[in-house]
Amino acid sequence: MLFDDFVAVATTLEDYSALDKEKTALNIDAAADLIWNSAKQGRFYPAPLRGVLDFDHALKVQLAVLERRTADGEIQAGWKIGLTSASVRAHFNTESQPFGYLMQSGIYESGAEIAIDGLRVGCGLEPELCWLMAKDLEGPGATLEKARAAVSGVCPGMEINEKRSGGIKDFGLAIADNLTQWGIVAAAPASPVPDDFDSDTLEVSMRCNGKAAATAIGKDVIDDHFVSLATLANVLARYGRKIEAGQRIITGSFSKHDVNKGETWEAEFSTLGSCTISFI
Repeated sequence: MLFDDFVAVATTLEDYSALDKEKTALNIDAAADLIWNSAKQGRFYPAPLRGVLDFDHALKVQLAVLERRTADGEIQAGWKIGLTSASVRAHFNTESQPFGYLMQSGIYESGAEIAIDGLRVGCGLEPELCWLMAKDLEGPGATLEKARAAVSGVCPGMEINEKRSGGIKDFGLAIADNLTQWGIVAAAPASPVPDDFDSDTLEVSMRCNGKAAATAIGKDVIDDHFVSLATLANVLARYGRKIEAGQRIITGSFSKHDVNKGETWEAEFSTLGSCTISFI
């Protein structure tokens, strides 16, 4: 049986374990099928792909998984960009920044309640700005100025992450698996972006059940958000994609938090307001 035929008919992670790692890494569709089908079984970071996906292959696999999700009836809502601080890029020893995608099924309004059992392997939460795009932003050649002109609004938000890695440290597979993305919570967008908005001085505070959990100031922890939007557009262009009008974009974490059942979290952004989410 041919390798591609085997992947098409395999239904369990055990079936995939026999695949040759080099072939799996080089065959984008086979790798995407492996991630897609094993995720349906509640299994993540499949063993045959560990340690074999470089940055470029990982992003191609991620997009191939996205194509499977949209073909299955899901709707893409936007994008995220990863590694949005110099310290995080230094930790991973890279200046390359990966993207991830947001799905409409994972968009929640501020004040929503989420059943934490729906996140099958644990939950994390990160305060992030959520941008709404007025028009397309396309690379190569996207700039900070073009990014700002393309935005219609910004709002307080939080990214909800599913801890699918199970402690496995594999940067390439994390990218292919959509950078732990599960969903976002977002307040109503400010439209247009306030004239006095400043990435460097923006202060973000997190509270859990009313108790202070973290406070961060933009310049200390994160890149300029318009630079991040431009970077995202330029990276997407290498893969034939662009940021589209109407999409939502999240541009990086100010802090990271583990989440448990029974907790209500609030993220407050100076000059922009706040948003909340409860886990039941």
